[in-house]
Amino acid sequence: MAIVDIAAPCYRYGRFLQDCVSSVLSQSISDVRILIIDDASQDGSADVARALAATDPRIELSVHQTNLGQTATYNEGIAWATAPYPACPTPATDARPGRKS
Repeated sequence: MAIVDIAAPCYRYGRFLQDCVSSVLSQSISDVRILIIDDASQDGSADVARALAATDPRIELSVHQTNLGQTATYNEGIAWATAPYPACPTPATDARPGRKS
């Protein structure tokens, strides 16, 4: 089990996912799991998330068939997280050291 779970709800944020994931994985802690929840985006976000998940076993994905809305998607991420330290940044968050989002 990871010590930190990052739940990243995503609705039409595919263009930000690579930077979001890279910024999380660039942190000094490597015992992390990234949970991407695509809320039925129609911009290819799920495809971007699938490609990211294929590159690293710490990245997991849930894809909604219908849009459930922001609150339900964040709640899903919180419920999915099992690590002692969960976090729910937006996919537009850039958490690389020295960056301000």
